[in-house]
Amino acid sequence: MKHFLKPIAAVVLALFVLAGCGGASQPSASDTPTLDRIKKEGKLVIGTSPDYPPFETLDENNNVVGFDIDVMQKVAERLGVELEIVQMDFNSLIEALKAGKFDIMAAGVTITDERKEVVDFSDPYIGGTDAVVARKDKNLSLSSLEDLKGMTVAVQAGTIHADILDELGGVNVKKYNLFTEAAAAVSAGQADAVFLHTVVAKAFIEQDPNLEIVLETPTKETAYALRKDTPDLTQFVNQVLADLKASGELEQLMLKWFK
Repeated sequence: MKHFLKPIAAVVLALFVLAGCGGASQPSASDTPTLDRIKKEGKLVIGTSPDYPPFETLDENNNVVGFDIDVMQKVAERLGVELEIVQMDFNSLIEALKAGKFDIMAAGVTITDERKEVVDFSDPYIGGTDAVVARKDKNLSLSSLEDLKGMTVAVQAGTIHADILDELGGVNVKKYNLFTEAAAAVSAGQADAVFLHTVVAKAFIEQDPNLEIVLETPTKETAYALRKDTPDLTQFVNQVLADLKASGELEQLMLKWFK
């Protein structure tokens, strides 16, 4: 019996070895799990606060439009999926992104070291300057942000502009959920000025010629924010941005929106 059991044991052992080899040869996990999921779902979901023209705003039919939306549409087209837009206050977007409410935060996001700790950023697509905007009849003359001390300045909550003025100190900073509300506060005389990106400032001045830029300061770069666990999507967005730059399409979009 002992001689008979030995070959049986050898066969069983061989089967285990073969099973192990078979498991090792199985396909490895995809290198693009986020892209695979998005393609399977058939939609790329982005989060934005449509009160920041020309990055994103609402048209006469309450559709979300703007530079960021056009770029994200290009990303969706390259993926072969539909673009879905989630709207909320800017101050809520990063936490919603981290919670998986959407895939990309496309909202004219300024790159900061603090934000880098909790999200990843795409390659930057715009720099430029920030601006202080006031009513023309205020006759404000500023040489630096220090001159804002003692004044009431409107900003959008959760933005780099709010952080800058908080760190400056001596400024009565009024924070609004929407930039449109901040600009309206200046127009209504409820604040001395509003602090925001220059291209956005110019968009508001087009709507209200009683406003003017009284100071411009260098700003940090702007990019798209993504979760840290979706590096494949970040890489894909960077590739689309590079392709749009190389083809001249990105410049065309900037000429379209940043007039």
